[in-house]
Amino acid sequence: MMEQGTKTRNQAEQNGHWVTLHRLRFDAVISATDRSFPAPDHPESWRFYPCQALTADGLPSFASDVWCGFAIHDSRAQAEAMFADPAAHLPQLAEAVEHWHALAAPFAHHGSVNWRGTVQTDSALRLVGDLGSGGGPVLVITSAGFDADTEISAERRKAFLAGVEDVLAFYGQQSGNLRRAVFNGSGVDGREGFTVSLWRNDPEMMAGAYKTGAHRTNLDAHRADPMFDRSSFSRLRVLDSRGTWDGDPFAA
Repeated sequence: MMEQGTKTRNQAEQNGHWVTLHRLRFDAVISATDRSFPAPDHPESWRFYPCQALTADGLPSFASDVWCGFAIHDSRAQAEAMFADPAAHLPQLAEAVEHWHALAAPFAHHGSVNWRGTVQTDSALRLVGDLGSGGGPVLVITSAGFDADTEISAERRKAFLAGVEDVLAFYGQQSGNLRRAVFNGSGVDGREGFTVSLWRNDPEMMAGAYKTGAHRTNLDAHRADPMFDRSSFSRLRVLDSRGTWDGDPFAA
């Protein structure tokens, strides 16, 4: 039985996706309408989006001094190579005044998301499994998207965007939440962006996201009156990190 379990885990590690995250801060605001960035060669999927900032009318500006890359790799070796030497894959790193990188293994993924040019349901990430055995820092990545013929009104969409800001502010008040941000992709390539929240451990993540507070309130509001057409959530165990994100996220 133990040998079978080990074999299954090894197959998951070999067949699953591995993720690297790359947060870059530049010395000036960069607009997606003025600048595009080349995609690195090796990730199976790559999204590089600006941090969301809302304008006075409640819509995204698609411009920020902070951008984040979300790379999905077909093998651990490819992920580790990009994590170990991100400058070799990201020429824009030379312009960054601060950067943070993480190597992570997905152990949960549900929902529908367009990261590759088509909507995928429960399949955008192939799971590796929980290499942290349920312990250690956890990275949560969520997304929300709209159909081309969506019936979601502009006001409901604005309510969702404002609600995301409320959730991030709430997360910032939780002792177990280490960092949080949302990166909007619709102004870059028309695909779903991603919200990132980094937590000290699973219990504190579950308490902050699902028991009470802004995220729980938004989920209930969406069920009563939809604010988007599809969504996804993924949980990943952070195996290693380097650089800074407003300091060291894991500093005591």
